[in-house]
Amino acid sequence: MVDQEEWTVRVDSEACLMSGLCMSLAPDVFAVRDYRSVALTDRSAPDDRLLEAAEFCPAEAIGIHRLPGGEPVEGLG
Repeated sequence: MVDQEEWTVRVDSEACLMSGLCMSLAPDVFAVRDYRSVALTDRSAPDDRLLEAAEFCPAEAIGIHRLPGGEPVEGLG
């Protein structure tokens, strides 16, 4: 059996500017709670939409890391 890579997804609610970009790119992963974006799940399979959301977040509030080690996942550009 081959282990599938898994990522953690976090939004820094203090830094979030509520641009809505993350929700438009990955509406199944990001939502609005108390006037801030949040991740609906703390774990995800690798997904280019998450990388795009993190890369283009104007507040740089999205963090994506590999499990189990916690190394940051590099963006698209």
